[in-house]
Amino acid sequence: MSTIIRTRSPFFIRTPDESDADLSFFRLILTIFKGSTGSTPACGDLNETITLEKKILPTETSVTFEISEIVNQYFEQPFTGTYSADMQSLWVSTGITARKADGTLIGSSTDGVYLAQEGFNTFKEGVNFTDENEALISSNYIQVKDGDAIRLPVNAQNVTSVEFKEGNTTISTANVTDDLSSPQKIQYVVRSYSSSINIDSIVVNFTGRSSSGTRTITVEAVEECKFSPYKCVFLNRWGAFQDVYFFKKSTSSLESKNETFNKSIFAANTITSSLVGGVCTPASTYNTYSTTEHSMQTFNSNAKQSLVLNTGFIKEAMNITLEELLLSEYIWLVDSLNNVFPVLLKESNLQTKTSLNDRLINYTMNFEMSFDYINNVR
Repeated sequence: MSTIIRTRSPFFIRTPDESDADLSFFRLILTIFKGSTGSTPACGDLNETITLEKKILPTETSVTFEISEIVNQYFEQPFTGTYSADMQSLWVSTGITARKADGTLIGSSTDGVYLAQEGFNTFKEGVNFTDENEALISSNYIQVKDGDAIRLPVNAQNVTSVEFKEGNTTISTANVTDDLSSPQKIQYVVRSYSSSINIDSIVVNFTGRSSSGTRTITVEAVEECKFSPYKCVFLNRWGAFQDVYFFKKSTSSLESKNETFNKSIFAANTITSSLVGGVCTPASTYNTYSTTEHSMQTFNSNAKQSLVLNTGFIKEAMNITLEELLLSEYIWLVDSLNNVFPVLLKESNLQTKTSLNDRLINYTMNFEMSFDYINNVR
């Protein structure tokens, strides 16, 4: 089971101590690749090698490298309505060597292999936090629109199976197999909708580094008869796509922007032509202008469309999901016709609500389309 690096947070690698008097610098060779460890990446797959060097201070015998910022730029997070984990996990191999001033090797190389994902750790979790989740969501409660499939991202390194249950009855079981390739490390387990079955819980069976166990996630199917719900898909703290629904009132708005300039509409000499005796004859009109022509001209006119969405009443357990949505760098909205729109979340703060303080919990969020209304892609 490989150690996971969440690349939106720092990950530090400390070199071994080297007491050689001629020690000048340490060299770290990073190889970032897609595929399986121990095999050559397929043609066209990512296989990037980066060399870092750091000189020592006179009193130092080792140094520290931070690699997350470098690795993070190699992820790809496309979403077209299909949940692809193809580039959501990448292998990172490291080779550390101590060197003399002329580059001569001292001793042997210290190697390591890590699994990188575009998630993050919190400040309270400390340095190099690498604990793993089984189901790659933080809450044990999810909502789904009645009629939609239930989709759960899981960590294939330690999840063995996922059970979809109605009451105490297991309706179906999905086995999870880790084939050791990076595209399979995050898997999306799906249970299709059935009008005759009401899935109300998911049991995730896992084997950890030192123990095995289960995790139960409550599922609530919501039937919305009045409004057209939006599904929001975002990249969560674990580096996986997660769904959250906005069931209630939605409001669309359009905010335009443009520039203007003054242009001269004065015509010192306007030449017009007309037929005179069957001959096209020019005639001049001097010192005039049109009272219907714009002397203030608009240009570069465009607009941004925004959507204000409401979750409807939810449980406190959804708070952590909305906190991660606020911190996500990749967000899409899916409308009732399954059109997918990349969006930006315009909210900069989230006042956490509780049933004790607020009784009924509803969140209102403002999204902006991450493209201009008029197509200007060139």
